[in-house]
Amino acid sequence: MDDKTVIRSFGVTDIGRVRSHNEDAICVAEDQGYVLVADGMGGHNAGEVASALAIEGFTQFLAADHDGDDSVAEISEFSGQTIALRNAVQAANAIIFGDAQRNPERQGMGTTLVSASFNGSCLAVAHVGDSRLYRFRDGFLDQLTTDHTLVQEMIDRKVYSEEDARNSRNKNVITRALGLADIVEVDLLESLLRAGDLYLLCSDGLTGMVEDAEIADVLASCQADPEAAAKQLLKMANNSGGNDNISIIVVCVDKVVAGQESSSEEELDWFD
Repeated sequence: MDDKTVIRSFGVTDIGRVRSHNEDAICVAEDQGYVLVADGMGGHNAGEVASALAIEGFTQFLAADHDGDDSVAEISEFSGQTIALRNAVQAANAIIFGDAQRNPERQGMGTTLVSASFNGSCLAVAHVGDSRLYRFRDGFLDQLTTDHTLVQEMIDRKVYSEEDARNSRNKNVITRALGLADIVEVDLLESLLRAGDLYLLCSDGLTGMVEDAEIADVLASCQADPEAAAKQLLKMANNSGGNDNISIIVVCVDKVVAGQESSSEEELDWFD
């Protein structure tokens, strides 16, 4: 009997209709149970380098043998799965920062990164920046990650309303990213999975062009087909202007480890 959580996923990244090159990067490692999106930034195509290094560093860390490594097996309120994601993000950060120090033309390059693991009954998330993770469950779309942006800080301080945030000239100012310093703070989240859940990971090339209500409508209409949902969202972002690179991964949870499904909404835990 198969006792593994079963997911189906599809990812796409696109240059959009304005940019000259794509600084986003994605990884869909369905066989390993994880996915991630990175949105790079920096002059001289350095953003493209940063996002590629983020994917490479993250995946190489998870592929390595960390048995007996206290940095992974530390005592924590979070599972080993979640701590491993955090450490993979930090390893990717060190690689990007080191590359920038060795190559002056790349100094200041950085990237967002949102990663999710679906191994076992628990969703594990590690993220930095303004690339987002959403959950679509029982007809409702919830943004599970919090943007690391100046606008979000203004919202948190009650300086901006949601309408102010949408119209702000500072909405693209990121306050946290990989590669800008030798150490990066990583937000962590754990949440119980439920069969039938849909998860969306995306760069702001989608969320800057398509409203959450429209995203929810697409996920509702394409719930059993992650590929159809991702392609439809990409089309909508481009039809709305395609002002940025667009990266989208949709994950459908078909089965959760037997006896481990959540029957009610759970609290979300964070690590800053």
